[in-house]
Amino acid sequence: MKVAMIGWEYPPFKVGGLGTHCYGLTRSLADKNVSIDFYMPKTKHSLKSDKDNLVIKEVGETEIFPYDRLGNKELAGQFFEAVYRYNDLLVRKVNGKYDLVHCHDWLTMKAGVVLKEKLDAPLVLTVHSTEYDRSGWLYPNDWFISIEKEGMEKADKIIAVSHFTKRVIVEKYGINPDKITVVHNAVYPIGESEKKKIVLFLGRLTIQKGPEFFLKAAKKVLKHEDTRFVVAGVGDMLPDLISQAINLGISNRVIFTGKLTEEEVKHIYKISSIYVMPSVSEPFGITALEAISAGTPTIVSKTAGVSEVFRNCLKVDFWDTDEMANKIIALLRYDALRKTMSEQSKQEIELFTWDRVAEKTVDVYRGIA
Repeated sequence: MKVAMIGWEYPPFKVGGLGTHCYGLTRSLADKNVSIDFYMPKTKHSLKSDKDNLVIKEVGETEIFPYDRLGNKELAGQFFEAVYRYNDLLVRKVNGKYDLVHCHDWLTMKAGVVLKEKLDAPLVLTVHSTEYDRSGWLYPNDWFISIEKEGMEKADKIIAVSHFTKRVIVEKYGINPDKITVVHNAVYPIGESEKKKIVLFLGRLTIQKGPEFFLKAAKKVLKHEDTRFVVAGVGDMLPDLISQAINLGISNRVIFTGKLTEEEVKHIYKISSIYVMPSVSEPFGITALEAISAGTPTIVSKTAGVSEVFRNCLKVDFWDTDEMANKIIALLRYDALRKTMSEQSKQEIELFTWDRVAEKTVDVYRGIA
């Protein structure tokens, strides 16, 4: 079976779970003798695969993070223009005989819809998040929704990363549930290190991820416990979050790291005592699995897809900062609780492999190819 898979990012050029997913999925599919041509924007240094059945094909260049750099660019400009041009380039440059086309999120949907007809091949669409998630359900943009709706309607099969996401696709986009398969994400183990008294938030600093609730909980924890809170990541909320920390009187106990490298991300997971994912709307939440794989007890929002499938973590409503603070304090104070959570979650996480994700994805492929 030969698949044209179209993405927007691929490690080390990534900003979130979509890139992590594409990396784990493509490599595991290749191990199952599925031939993958993975199309992505061109990087400064050409990426090459060490898998016989996986070929990385770079299409055009873009100034948009994580691909921003100096030099001549076939694909340039502001974000939306860049995405449009990338999709146009894909339509022109993806050629050959494929058994199916597999796209990820709205970033590649327009190309996927056209390539389905051009290549006379079925279209599989993986939905990692929707506009409702990204907007925090406050002001969803109709422009994004229309792109997503067309892609979902034209796809022969949709893979959702959680049952939560499947419900959104059915209820908000009017898609037949029979063509949606839920395949939960996985994680590559990170390993452990000596823990320090650090409570960690790691993710894009956007409304969707709920970092403001993390800071409100931090204020309440610091009345009772001497610890440090780390906010790792970048995003448009960063200036407001720094101001919030100052206004709350906790700026001396909160560290804003800015952008971290892959190795720095692994390191901060390993040394943190607690990881908190207070997302307003989180289709899955790979970061929670990454923290758990580093032996870090984890608190997740009840509106995160990972909470529906992973048992050995503490769950809280994202808006309930009192309860969030209580759970942080409990984990800081009680060594036995931290140890038990860490040991049991490490056993459970052994089930969350990319081989399992690839096997379920192949089942989807077989149903339409």
